[in-house]
Amino acid sequence: MIFRKKLVGAALAAVLALGAAVPVFAHDGWSQTSAPIVAQGQVSYVELLYGNHSNEHKSYRIEGQWGSTSKVYVTTPAGVKSDITGTRFYVGEPATETTPALNNYFVASFKSNVPGAYIISTEADSVYKGADAASRTLRSAKSFVAVGDIPVLDRVKALTGFSKQVSPDRAELVPQFNPAAITPDENVSIQLLLKGKPLADTAIDVIRRSNSEATELKSDANGMVSFTTGAADYYLVRAKPSTTEAKEGEYSTTNYEATMTFTVQNKSAKLPGSASGAKPHIYVNGNVTAVSSLTIAQGTTKVDASFIKQYVDAAYKGTGLVTLRTAAEAAGAVVEYFPAVGANSAAVAIYTK
Repeated sequence: MIFRKKLVGAALAAVLALGAAVPVFAHDGWSQTSAPIVAQGQVSYVELLYGNHSNEHKSYRIEGQWGSTSKVYVTTPAGVKSDITGTRFYVGEPATETTPALNNYFVASFKSNVPGAYIISTEADSVYKGADAASRTLRSAKSFVAVGDIPVLDRVKALTGFSKQVSPDRAELVPQFNPAAITPDENVSIQLLLKGKPLADTAIDVIRRSNSEATELKSDANGMVSFTTGAADYYLVRAKPSTTEAKEGEYSTTNYEATMTFTVQNKSAKLPGSASGAKPHIYVNGNVTAVSSLTIAQGTTKVDASFIKQYVDAAYKGTGLVTLRTAAEAAGAVVEYFPAVGANSAAVAIYTK
């Protein structure tokens, strides 16, 4: 329980982060969620942590705190990025004239009734002025939450929305897998972007949170690194590219810091599927919707319900030239599929922006 709490604090610290600037090899900031999978309508908590001053800065021990000017965002399954900085609160003991601040970090939160993939991101910008020169640091810290109508790994494992780019003006780590429902011994990949473009030949560390074991990788021509997931634990990923970007009179170099966290969970017993021929539930923006009343906005008009129903029926039966996904995406919506769990049928979630 204590370990879990520390992890949560770490996630939020990074998410909200915009602390004092530091040189490229100084402390990092990161964020991590209290639970990678939550039920609809429940609150997700994200901890923002700052530290890692041993093991070549790979220990990720809490040291210091993020500044109050940092920003925290959550990107919804529909791709809408919302500012949740106002939800954050401080935990720990503040500094006094005789003692430093202890166990100090921020926690932010959000709640959603819409099932799907959520990306929590921090964007921080600061300038460190040394004796001879000044450098700018742009930070990006990401963590992830899967919101499910049935909050179990098997239900949310098929979600694909975690690979969205959410911080296009800085360095960003983009998982090519579901970081909320990963298990041991899976082959996964992460892409490093700098201002939205792949960054090659750059060091990326994958660090196991509980013991600071680090795997050092280097991105390929497409900014990708691949590895096999380890034992159940929290994992932190970081990259710290630097550039000669400068602004006269303010800073002579620009350092980028990108971090992300994900949780490896133990595999669970395989659950029986739903009865043969069972139709999946249809969710539109989190609300269960009957096929007969389903409409999807397309431009300034709405597609006729019976027209959509043909696509839905075809999708259920696996026949027809147009699937539900095709129809919804053509109308500008985002679609996610949730596999069946136990006696529950599968679900199709449609998100309109």
